[in-house]
Amino acid sequence: MKEKHAFVYDVRNELLRSFGYRTYKQYLKSDEWRALRSQVFADYSECICCDSKPQVVHHVKYDSATLLGVHRLHLAPLCHKCHELIEINVDGSKGSLAQANTMMFELARKKDPKQRWLIAFYTQRKQHKPHRRGDCSARTDAWRRKRESRQQESQPKDYSGVFWIRARRRR
Repeated sequence: MKEKHAFVYDVRNELLRSFGYRTYKQYLKSDEWRALRSQVFADYSECICCDSKPQVVHHVKYDSATLLGVHRLHLAPLCHKCHELIEINVDGSKGSLAQANTMMFELARKKDPKQRWLIAFYTQRKQHKPHRRGDCSARTDAWRRKRESRQQESQPKDYSGVFWIRARRRR
């Protein structure tokens, strides 16, 4: 499960690299993210899980349309307390994105099942459902990097003479 959890973030990081950001932290410090974040705060004046003022915008999904700000459907306004509550497990480790989203939606429904953000999310999500192939190159690149890192971690194998034979056959 931890491997799948890490893979989601590898895909996110690969997408951000394709947009010109080296790290997720660099993306969060960018002017584009600040503008997008302020738009979300302008639309919603309360945390979707409690009645306090939102201070953090949680990514429900890391697809290219959300990261670029094409649509704000997968951006949820939260306060620090609720954001920490949904993302950090009891033992202090960071939970998966799916676990965080499940807990966030449960808390939001408990607060008010007919609140504006939830209604907008459920009515608009079918319109903005991305095609599987949209972020395929980022998924593929993340998968390749992960496979290469595993191969580098394993002990090197002895291929004495094999490369010379193959090179000779290719001529």
